[in-house]
Amino acid sequence: MLISAGWYGGLIGGGMVLCIVLAFFLAKRRGYDTDNVFDVALVCIPLAIIGARLYYVLNDMAHNGTSWTLGEVIGFRNGRFTGLAGLAIYGGLLGGLIGAVIVRFLINKRKPPEKQMTLVQMADLYFCLIILGQAIGRWGNYANGEAYGQLITDPNWCWFPFAVWIENGVDGPGYYNACFFYESMWNLIGFGLLQWFYNGKRKSFDGFCFAFYCVWYGFIRFWVEGLRSDSMWFGPIKANQLISALIFIAGIAIIVGHIVMAKRAGKKPFLFVDESKLTLDYYGYEKTFMYKKKIFAASAQKEVKSEGSSENGEEDNSENT
Repeated sequence: MLISAGWYGGLIGGGMVLCIVLAFFLAKRRGYDTDNVFDVALVCIPLAIIGARLYYVLNDMAHNGTSWTLGEVIGFRNGRFTGLAGLAIYGGLLGGLIGAVIVRFLINKRKPPEKQMTLVQMADLYFCLIILGQAIGRWGNYANGEAYGQLITDPNWCWFPFAVWIENGVDGPGYYNACFFYESMWNLIGFGLLQWFYNGKRKSFDGFCFAFYCVWYGFIRFWVEGLRSDSMWFGPIKANQLISALIFIAGIAIIVGHIVMAKRAGKKPFLFVDESKLTLDYYGYEKTFMYKKKIFAASAQKEVKSEGSSENGEEDNSENT
């Protein structure tokens, strides 16, 4: 028996809150301006929800021929709010990306240089946590009877976590592949790896964590979409499989591109380098916030010494007179 559908919104909303809290502490530990976390939450989350809903509705209309009223799109049915049962993560990611661009160029740009974050730095930080939100959100899909695979007819495989009972499956009530569980567990492992990459002593170029997310999530989503019975098709291929393949390739391209550009620049690839041994010999190190913090700190120290010298000079002159 499925959990009450009310868990769907609760799990997704709870995942968002948890990610915001963790983002605050990760940003503080890295030395970023923590106000950025609240800027992103206020701008990106609403746009992500809008994007996730529109992606789901438009795909449903295109592939199933379903007609939607404006009230149904925003969660109302028969004059009563019934919730947004139907949110697509890829639409949410696109909406969040638009929000990140707004934060970067309309809010962040007005701050002092030492408090600014680049889009790439924002992507590294937040995608280290988005994957956790996705792991939690998949259980919301289970509560809604979504994200399941093929009907299992062999009774020897009708057990969790391999299979899960779906009351309203496309092939009727029965046990189906527990695709939501496969993806959730894979994402939890990815979350652990990303925390190690982001917070560990061995550092990589800005954008590496985002690239790893693309590879890791693109792979599992492509595989899971191949199993799912409730996916939407785009011609001969499922729409989300196509997007997953492109995301996977993009992640690989970012990492390979960094290595190629490092060699062309005559520098070492900035991948898993001990933080204490980082120098400008590593390609891209000069763009990181770690390096910029050192520059800001050195500049501030120089200003303090300069002010101290001028004050001492004034005191000496007053004594001489």
